[in-house]
Amino acid sequence: MQIVFQNPDSALNRSHSVHRMLSRTIGRLIGLRGAEREARIRSLSGAVRLTERHLSSVPRQLSGGLKQRVAIARAFASDPQVLICDEPTSALDVSVQAAILNLLAELQATKGVSYILISHDLGVVRYLSDRIAVMYLGQILEVGPAEAVFAGPHHPYTSALLSSVPTLDGMGNERVKLSGALPSTADLPMGCVFHTRCPRKVPGLCDQSPPPAIRLAEDHVIACHFEPVA
Repeated sequence: MQIVFQNPDSALNRSHSVHRMLSRTIGRLIGLRGAEREARIRSLSGAVRLTERHLSSVPRQLSGGLKQRVAIARAFASDPQVLICDEPTSALDVSVQAAILNLLAELQATKGVSYILISHDLGVVRYLSDRIAVMYLGQILEVGPAEAVFAGPHHPYTSALLSSVPTLDGMGNERVKLSGALPSTADLPMGCVFHTRCPRKVPGLCDQSPPPAIRLAEDHVIACHFEPVA
């Protein structure tokens, strides 16, 4: 298991060249030396489209997108079966995000790796994910196949999230506005963790009893006291 962090600036050693970072990672994780290690460096850099010039550069000489490519190459150094992607594009310019997402999708197909993607960007989630878990205050409120979660019916929190996504024609779903302050994770509400902001809450039930799991389909489940509104 490896991880790609949100901000490549804080994840990469500023004093090391790209070649040295990859070389150290390969040496420590899979023990390659000499010509084998050099071949592995060339293979990794080629997979993320880094050139020989980039290998001799230090992070400050690279753009945000190139630094994230370095971070991705380093994460793939040991051929992980699972790669955690923590907001992998949020620190990048919009023009660069698509290239990184396409790269991740291509590497997933060629390397056979599974991603655990952590993101607040629903467009990114929909593009890369096969299954989605919607979390609130550390609790999973809905989980299911990506298309099922986006198509609905939804948990009330999922409905609010999806209603906030802008559309090109401005004719998206009616906005679901949540009122109230976000509770502290150190002092979770009783009952359903979402009841303090839920537009469908029923006093005496939602604020007292943890919600049951409602199975909308074989692999699509929400945590709620009520069947969702289609």
